[in-house]
Formats: sequence, structure tokens, C-alpha cells
Amino acid sequence: ICSRIASPNYTLEEFNSDLAAFPELNLYLLEERTNTPVGPTQNIVRESSTERVGISSGRSVGDEYQRTIGAFYAIYWLMRLDGDGVDGFSNGVDENWVPIQLTGTEDGRVTQAEKRINFQKNAQWEFFRKLFVDAGLLEEKRVSGLFRTNGVVKMQVCRRRVMSLLALTAFHDIMKMSMILPVVQPEHAPYHGYGAGDTISDHDHALSYILDYYPDLLPSFKGLEESERRAVLFTQCHLSFNHGWFVQAEAPPGAVFTKFREALIRDHQSQLNQRDVAFYFVHWLTDLAGAEPTPLAGCEKFVSKFPLPVLNSFLRSFEFVGRIATQTETQVMEDYLKMRWAEANPPLGPQPTGESAIAKMRLLCMAQLNAPAVLREFDYLSEDDQEVLSVEMSRTGTMYQTFSEDLIPLGLGQQGPAFLVYYGPAFLQNLGNDSALRRLGVLAEIYRCARELWPACAIKAGVSVTIRIDVIKVLTVADLIEAASKGDSWVLVKHNESEAFIERSTKKKLNRMIASQQGFQVLDLSQLASEGGRMSPRRGPSPASSISVGPTTTGSAASAAAS
Repeated sequence: ICSRIASPNYTLEEFNSDLAAFPELNLYLLEERTNTPVGPTQNIVRESSTERVGISSGRSVGDEYQRTIGAFYAIYWLMRLDGDGVDGFSNGVDENWVPIQLTGTEDGRVTQAEKRINFQKNAQWEFFRKLFVDAGLLEEKRVSGLFRTNGVVKMQVCRRRVMSLLALTAFHDIMKMSMILPVVQPEHAPYHGYGAGDTISDHDHALSYILDYYPDLLPSFKGLEESERRAVLFTQCHLSFNHGWFVQAEAPPGAVFTKFREALIRDHQSQLNQRDVAFYFVHWLTDLAGAEPTPLAGCEKFVSKFPLPVLNSFLRSFEFVGRIATQTETQVMEDYLKMRWAEANPPLGPQPTGESAIAKMRLLCMAQLNAPAVLREFDYLSEDDQEVLSVEMSRTGTMYQTFSEDLIPLGLGQQGPAFLVYYGPAFLQNLGNDSALRRLGVLAEIYRCARELWPACAIKAGVSVTIRIDVIKVLTVADLIEAASKGDSWVLVKHNESEAFIERSTKKKLNRMIASQQGFQVLDLSQLASEGGRMSPRRGPSPASSISVGPTTTGSAASAAAS
């Protein structure tokens, strides 16, 4: 399989047939077998076996099998981008297993032909290829002529690495079938919180248990080289990594990367490298690409059900995440922010420098399509609001790390905690009829209130606190003003030492919080309703204390973003 996977003469039909080499796939057929060959119009599992019984994901046995086959097909197509891979990934195959080349938006051989054409035209295929190169699945080789090496680059398959990915794909989801979930043996207890005699219900932990203690039960894993087994084991780690936080610059570097980096060091004793991190993301990507149980119709999850700009941002970011094996959290984040500014479309001009540079680059990522408006209005904020955003968005949430001095406020120093404004991107991405200036003023006030609840100090430099703004992310400014007209306030309430929530509060609730000494701050957004609801630029610094006690309002409208 591995030696032929990129060959023009190796068809998807042959690849599908060769997948029988992975015995773990037979586990999906324990419920009911069929002797019918698999073809483009045939399902490997009979209709009677598709009852949602014994599958932890809630899907049918047939669906889980087809999703696994979809992940295999995604690997097959992405290994063949110089040939028929783009057509197959985007459009699937016909009844003869031939990749479909669409003739136009009315082509009846596929569903949603217009979306498929748009995806095929605008997907960043080079990002897919680069990720596969970074993961060691493809190797760039200079083609040699008679007397010297010329400038032509040819992609060569690394068979050992591809075998590892195919093997992982074969057994990755088998523990979703409850009938084969392992029971923790006394000599292995406790295991990820499970005691002796407990059935490991989490399918990822269940697979990890087998890989750790009974690897011989999975022949495809047993046959891999030691270094490749380490790479496969790494994909099963619970890395506490939220990719959306990174792609949208929603969180400070410490919140994004510290636990991820610790897992690399703690669990793998630095035996992993950047290639292994890229391998992790290739597996994540191909698994998601095959998420729809219709593998013969192409990778529909990405082609028709995933926003293309978001997918392209994710693909571009993988290269930077892989650097965490050799760089600090803050270095990785800074490099990523600079790349996003340099590659912004439409172009935004030279990379910013000075005290607000990091804040502006993060706002670019957070606001996405609204970035030009948000960045333009940033300069019309009051000096106080600009300073708050510049300072708070430049904190790293890591010990002994700072962004480059020419990109952050002078004398920022090492203090914390840093703040993760959860749903901050959603807050900026759907402005509707509201102005970007208003949103930025609200965001500054949220940071200001958070700092009142968590005063900056050096001992907290390596800490990140989550500020949840869920309750206002779907509200318009008119909605928020209406709440104030009824005598209510918008408050930031400290629930514990790690998080605070924006809440709508009546006077009675405020009094109860005061009586119970609950930590909270009332958001002062009085200018939100000024001049008929139009927030005006404030040209001078605000008073030292901007928090008012009493009914005030806040403004935001946003929808959830990828996280």
C-alpha cells in the first residue's frame, strides 16, 4: 500500500481492497458480517446492523466504519495532490471508482456542485502538502540530471511514516464499540482516574490502555518501529490543546500552549520532535475530513460543511503549532501573529510596531472578516481604552517570557494573571449594525473589570484566568440598552480563582452579592447609549476608576466561533 499510494496507476478501488491488510478493521464487523463485496453503491454493513447499539459515540456501527474508511480515503487523496487527489478529495468517485471532474454547477453526479467547485478552486492545497511534508509523510527530493542536480523537486513517499498513519487510522476508533472496552487490571490501577476492575468508558483512554499494556493485541501497532510507536502514542495524549484559541488568538500564549508543551516533555521525555507534532495534526485533519459517513462522495465535512476561510486558517497554523517542540509558547504565538498580518487579505500594510502592536495583531485574528473595521476604529478609542487593550492583550500568561520589546507597552514587565476572554472572537466577528468602536470599548471595559478582580502581581505571571462572556455574545447593543432601561446591570462576577462570568443582574441580585462578599464589578458602558446609541471617540484618559455602582449597560453582538 505505502509504496503505491501516490502512484498514478494505483486506484482507489485497489486501495480500498488492500485495506483488508489491517485486521483491526474486522472489529467493526463484530455486530454483523456481510459477504457482499464493497463497491461505490454498496454498504459494508447491512441495514439491519445500523441500530445504535453498543457504540459509545451514539452513531451506528456502519457509520463508524464508513467514517474510518473516509479517513483512509482522505489520506489517499492528500498523498496524490499532484495527480487525481484534488478531484477525489473534492468530488468523490463515480460508479467505476474514477475521480469526478465537475463540468459545472449543474453537474448532477454530485450534490452541492457549486460548493465543491468553490472548495476545489480556493482551498489552500499547498498548506495540505506542507503539513504532510512537515509530518515526514512526503519528502522533497531534488531530481538529478546526467551531470548535476537540477531545480526540479519531486515528492517521495516515506513508506515507514505512511504505514504508521494508516495503522493509527485503522484502530483509532475501535474502542467506540462498548463490547471491547478494557477493564483496568489491579497491577495497572489507577489509570487516568479508573480504578481496578473499572471498565474504561472513554474510548481514547481505552485505546491508550491497550497500547500501553497490551500492544500485541493490535497487530498493526505491534509491527511498527519503536520511533513510530512513540509518534502513534503521542496522538492519544490528552493535550489540553484548543486549536481555536490559537488560530483566533483568543487566548494568551500560556493558556494555549503551556499544558501542551508540558505533555511533550513530561510524557515523552523530549523524544518527540516537530515532525511528530505535525503527524498528530495530520491524523486530526484526516480524521475530521472523513467525519461524514459518505467516503465515496469525497471529504464532504470539509468540502460542503466547514467554512473555507476557517479551514485555511487552521491549515496555515499547523506549521506554527509544530514549532512548540523547539520554541517557547510566546515565540510561537508571536511568529504566528506576524504571519497572519503579513498574509492578511486585503493587505493591511507594514507590520505594526509600538505599544499596541500585539493587541492589533491579535484583534486581526479575532475579528477575521471584520478586521479592517476593528483595526481602523482602534485608533479612535480613548487613550485609556487603547492602553488597557494594549497592556492586557500583551500579557503572556507564562513565567519569564515576553513578546518582543518593540511590540508591547514600555515597562510592561512580568505580571499576571493574563486573561482569556472566552468568545472574544465571536464578540467581534458579527458586528451587525453595531460599530466596531463600541465593541472595542466594551472589550476594554471587560479587561478593566477583570483587572480589578485580579490585581496584577509578579507571582501570577504564569497564570491565565478565563473571562466568560457567553451571555452577551448573541445580544445587540439595542438588547443591552433595553436591559438597562429595565433597571438591570451587566456585571462581571468572579466565580472562583480561575474564571469570571458576565451576568445580567437585578438590584436585588447585586445586594445579595454585596452581602455575601461575592467578588464582582459592574461594567460602566454609559457611553454606549450616548448620542442616540452611537459611542463617540473619547479623546482623553478616563478617570482612574471607571467602574460605576448602579444600573449600567454594555453592548455586544456576536455568534459563536470555532473553538
